[in-house]
Amino acid sequence: MNNVFLLAGAVVVLAVFLYNRSSLYDPIKFSLPSPPKLEGPLAVNSHLRGAKLLLKGQILGPESLLVEENTIYTGTWDAKVLKIVDGAIQKSVQLPTLSGFKRPKKCATFETEPSCGRPLGIRRLNARQIVVADAYLGLFTIDFDNGDTVKQIFSSNSKPGGHKAMFINDLDVSNDGKRLFFSDSSTTFDRAHFLQGFLENRPNGRLIQLDMGSGDARVVLDGLHFANGVQLHPDKVSVLVSECSMARIQRYFFDGPKKGRHELFIDNLPGFPDNIRLSHDKSSFLVGLASVRYAGQLLSFMDLLGPLPAVRRFILQIVPEQYLFPLMELVAKKYGFVLELALDGRVLRTYQDPTGSVVPDVSQAIDDASHIYLGSFHSDFIAVIPKKSK
Repeated sequence: MNNVFLLAGAVVVLAVFLYNRSSLYDPIKFSLPSPPKLEGPLAVNSHLRGAKLLLKGQILGPESLLVEENTIYTGTWDAKVLKIVDGAIQKSVQLPTLSGFKRPKKCATFETEPSCGRPLGIRRLNARQIVVADAYLGLFTIDFDNGDTVKQIFSSNSKPGGHKAMFINDLDVSNDGKRLFFSDSSTTFDRAHFLQGFLENRPNGRLIQLDMGSGDARVVLDGLHFANGVQLHPDKVSVLVSECSMARIQRYFFDGPKKGRHELFIDNLPGFPDNIRLSHDKSSFLVGLASVRYAGQLLSFMDLLGPLPAVRRFILQIVPEQYLFPLMELVAKKYGFVLELALDGRVLRTYQDPTGSVVPDVSQAIDDASHIYLGSFHSDFIAVIPKKSK
């Protein structure tokens, strides 16, 4: 009899727990197009398997990269912005934390990430400064050649469109330096809880424009599903933004005859697009895929569970938030994949590691005259491969 009461009590406790957590999550029902076949320009290859791994074991999560001759700039999971020269870390800068937060002694953990900060997108702003998007803290300029001077140009406490920027992700700067576009992946979840936002897949991501003269920020495109990579188009009147969880890229026109409108740039990608970068010769775009989806794949989690919001809600309810990413890592297929797209959105070629043994995923690809450099939000290296001839 005691066992019966214990079991009944456990059931009641579990029911109360799940009921309380159910209000935290509200996944939507959605469907992705049938995953594409890996044929034609998407045909399987092993170009990434010959990658050289820079700074192996010396860095953690170099998500976004800025490559300039022999120098690489990147932000890492342990809240550092690094200047790497000739393959060696030359300088390291930490961004100021939010007011009232003291930076923990140990960063790069689920618990400490929000107070440490997490630098993500990184770009050249002008001849002296780079600009960095921190997921929690805002946008900052850094002058590595002038005492490593750091200046905040946008605070995450600001509320463009009436909502705080919960998850600042990637950015790009117009050629004249007068405006900056950045993505806010979610108005609900921060970066530490990115999988919760990904699995909910509610259209609460945004593309925001910052006026560099006045400092005013306004939402130019909302209703995005996990807004991610940002890249100005060389037409100088439009900007691309990844809708990561929908496996597509949108194009927003900020000038020209289509000003204020947006259109689909490419749909049904063979994975979930992260950062986008214009190629060195400005003739194409490089897109890193955070995870893959393709015809014949044993398990494509989002394709399978998109029409089943109740199942995703149940997963979010029962899995402790700090263990959700490790769990997803167990079921997600490791597969390094870079797309090269024409300026009109056509797939030109790909770089792949089907085994995931060398390059398990790609958050960003950026090239110079001879090589492509690959970032990852959790790997402990920067991968480098020779470019394919066009």
